[in-house]
Amino acid sequence: MRLRTLIFITIVTLALVGCVSTPSGSTVQSAPYRLISGTVMYPNIVYFPSRVRMEIDLVGRNLVTKATTNLVSQTILNPQRFPLNFILRYDPNDIVRSNEYFIRVNLYREGESEPYLSSFEVLLPPLRGDDSLYIELHTVT
Repeated sequence: MRLRTLIFITIVTLALVGCVSTPSGSTVQSAPYRLISGTVMYPNIVYFPSRVRMEIDLVGRNLVTKATTNLVSQTILNPQRFPLNFILRYDPNDIVRSNEYFIRVNLYREGESEPYLSSFEVLLPPLRGDDSLYIELHTVT
């Protein structure tokens, strides 16, 4: 008899615990970061040597002082051909209204500190978090 009572209490307890739900006022938080995606193009059909690196930077520039701050950088090692897709993740808390933001892309040969190919600064509109870009590389002269 005690065993039946114990089993009955266990079943009722499990049934009551299974009915517990979350309050309707709770919200699901979104991801703590935002994305900028894009495509890097190079107009010539060129295969690069295996020892190059591409750096894609999200840079903020203060409109008053013109000082720049690198927010996010992505390095792609040994890109073989174009077009090349990228995704930059950034923290929206790092975005300051008094700054303008742009993307800069540089392609470096192994052991060199000066870029072989570079893009113009691609000025961004106010960042929304789902921005998409098209960037073209040019030979550095």
